[in-house]
Amino acid sequence: MILFCLLWTCVFTAVHMKPSTFCEKSQYLVNGICCEKCSPGTKLVTDCSEDRETQCESCQEGEFQSSWNHDKYCHQHKYCDPNLHLKIQEEGSLKEDTICICTDGFHCTSPECDSCSSHSSCPLGFGVKLIGTSSTDTICERCKKGFFSNVSSASEKCLPWTRCKASGLVEIQEGTDKTDVLCQDGPKSRTGLLVLIPIIVGIFFVIIGLFHWKCLGFKEPKNKVLQQEALGTLHPRGNPQENEEDPLPVQETLLRGQPVTQEDGKDSRISEQEGQ
Repeated sequence: MILFCLLWTCVFTAVHMKPSTFCEKSQYLVNGICCEKCSPGTKLVTDCSEDRETQCESCQEGEFQSSWNHDKYCHQHKYCDPNLHLKIQEEGSLKEDTICICTDGFHCTSPECDSCSSHSSCPLGFGVKLIGTSSTDTICERCKKGFFSNVSSASEKCLPWTRCKASGLVEIQEGTDKTDVLCQDGPKSRTGLLVLIPIIVGIFFVIIGLFHWKCLGFKEPKNKVLQQEALGTLHPRGNPQENEEDPLPVQETLLRGQPVTQEDGKDSRISEQEGQ
């Protein structure tokens, strides 16, 4: 009989304790009663009872609750302090906190981004492989052969060595991962001048030839005109018949008693001996 009473007592206790240990995730236990939690964006005012539901109210501006809760307060939004190089990435709401990120040139030091640190600078001989972001630091890499970096920078990549031959120069010292190659003027640098001089001389002679040709071209017609005029004076043009019909008048003059003919226009002269 005593054993039966103990067994019955255990069963009775287990039956009445079960509800208190199996509240839903959206509920919480108060005085053996499962009360409904307050939804995100609200906070608890009064717990529930047998004849009353849970009383909740909305969070105020600048506050938030991101989950189901039975807190009697809301959380303050995070402050993105510009003095710590923080700025707002996303404004907070009643259900979400403000999200901060670091300003340019800085990155967060933790997932919560409560503080920032400046991007690391790559030393001499190293270039930037990946530029730092608001959440990650700079990633550097050593300059490969043919490249160099002579500055400490958080943004500069490795630069290629100068190509002396491309500029008509001669390389006198090979570069390193920290220095560029050294170039100087050499025989090859005068190649362009050697090519240019014959071209200039050729153009000069072409110009002289054209000038000379033009001068001869203008003088030749004048010489031809002068020659024609001279020929015309020596051999005047006219009708041959007219020349035959109109002979020059002839004068007769006695020389030593003999008649002598003389063309008109010519003086008749007798030698002084004959006159004497």
